[in-house]
Amino acid sequence: MNNKDWSEKILQKLDPSFKHRWILYEEILKSSLNSQSIWLDCGCGNNGMVNNFAYLTKNSFGIDVINPIYKANYLKADIKILPFPPQTADLVTLRFAVEHFENSDEYIDELSRVCKTGGKIIVLTTNILSPLILLPRLLLPYSIKNKILTKIFKVNDDDVFPTYHKLNSPNKFKQLKNKFDLKEMIFISDL
Repeated sequence: MNNKDWSEKILQKLDPSFKHRWILYEEILKSSLNSQSIWLDCGCGNNGMVNNFAYLTKNSFGIDVINPIYKANYLKADIKILPFPPQTADLVTLRFAVEHFENSDEYIDELSRVCKTGGKIIVLTTNILSPLILLPRLLLPYSIKNKILTKIFKVNDDDVFPTYHKLNSPNKFKQLKNKFDLKEMIFISDL
């Protein structure tokens, strides 16, 4: 039995209802899409989510500054300058993107501009309070973290972006109430 199967078996014994955050994210994403949705996946990386779920929407766009693997419905753009008119999107998603926002206000202002009134924003990100995030941030210089990440995730050097963690704790997200009419906040953490 490999390590992944072994760890999954232990997790299921400890908590049979346990689901990894990326599985919960996909479930929430799919339940938020419909045939009338206009969805912007900001910081889409390889554009895999749009590739997998665009069929559930009216229009879907993956947006990033890197060249994706899946090029359909992709726009190369910076999240703080989105090429859409105001009130465009029913759904905006950010998966492991907000930790890279150096000045989170610029990005949040732009996201609130393109999101329709009553629209939804879904964010999956790291939690700065997690020891797995906080300790390397405090102890390792960026150049060493970059080398580790490129090896572990088998990505190019230029696909690893600096992290600032300006919007990566429950309290920081609660501050978004000034920008958005928040209906619900769900915090999910692995282990």
